[in-house]
Amino acid sequence: MFTVACRLIKRRATVIYLMRDLKTFVIDVARKPPMIMPYVGIAHLLWLVWTVVQCARLPFGIEWLQLVWMVGYAISWIAACDLRKWGAMAYMGLTITNAVIFLAVKDVYLRDVYMSSIFLIDGIFSFYLLFFFKRFTN
Repeated sequence: MFTVACRLIKRRATVIYLMRDLKTFVIDVARKPPMIMPYVGIAHLLWLVWTVVQCARLPFGIEWLQLVWMVGYAISWIAACDLRKWGAMAYMGLTITNAVIFLAVKDVYLRDVYMSSIFLIDGIFSFYLLFFFKRFTN
């Protein structure tokens, strides 16, 4: 009985250790990655806010896809700033999806509707993530 209680306490302490509070998360995101990554994260968040303001005027429709793109890019870049491999892979996956849409869709209007508005810049940032990918953890 005592050993079971010790295992539960040890497991609970490990879970509590793995969970970080918001202050520690922000400090890690600001200090762990290379210098430019937190600034790019701030730019993604500002672009997300701008997209929300722009979409607030529109009725719900396909134009809101830009908001979905920006939420995906912002979340994955913040995870990449925390040096998480899944964040970098998600960011590169979103960029590859945009590249496929760019190459597959011939109509300019449909490209503007279905693609992210910062597609070309995201391509550059994806190469930046690839350059530092060995530093990332699971």
